[in-house]
Amino acid sequence: MEHFFDLFLPAAAAKLDIPKILDEKKLVHLHPHWFVEDVIQKDTGFLVNLRDYATDKVFPLGLSLTKSSQEGDPVGSDIIMRVSFNQFAVRELLFFVDPETAKTRMRICFVGEQFEKSIEEEMLLWVRAIQEYLRLYLTTTPRTLFFRAMMNRMILRMNPSQRRICLMIAKITVIEIVVIIILVVGYVYFGKT
Repeated sequence: MEHFFDLFLPAAAAKLDIPKILDEKKLVHLHPHWFVEDVIQKDTGFLVNLRDYATDKVFPLGLSLTKSSQEGDPVGSDIIMRVSFNQFAVRELLFFVDPETAKTRMRICFVGEQFEKSIEEEMLLWVRAIQEYLRLYLTTTPRTLFFRAMMNRMILRMNPSQRRICLMIAKITVIEIVVIIILVVGYVYFGKT
């Protein structure tokens, strides 16, 4: 069973050097709900034990990341990235540029005809995180360079609970700065009269 979704990335995403940008370990860390327990790099692929943040279930996941075309791909499409799985409810994620519409799309191939809706939602969460990560590499501006460095050196090394704590501290810091600015402006403005 297959589902297709738009990625809303420019067609230039097909020109990205995926092996240089993204590897299997980064790819697994991009999922917002997965704790990475054990990582086993094998010749046949990448195997990892994960724990889901929401359900606290531990499960194995084997995956490989390529950019090659295969039989059954959309005809004439530029392949951005292919993520193949084993020991999982999803067989493959394919990121590609649709030749008819020139839009970037993603195909999820499920194992069998029946699948749980929760698996599709989990995959879409992961795909959105991958999409935003790839978006950082489409242009080179000071803003994207800053966020690339922050993602690679800090955020991708955290587990989901650490990310939530970091986000909460950042929000509190922004509120503190706004309150301090309001107090200083109020003191300067009302202190003169």
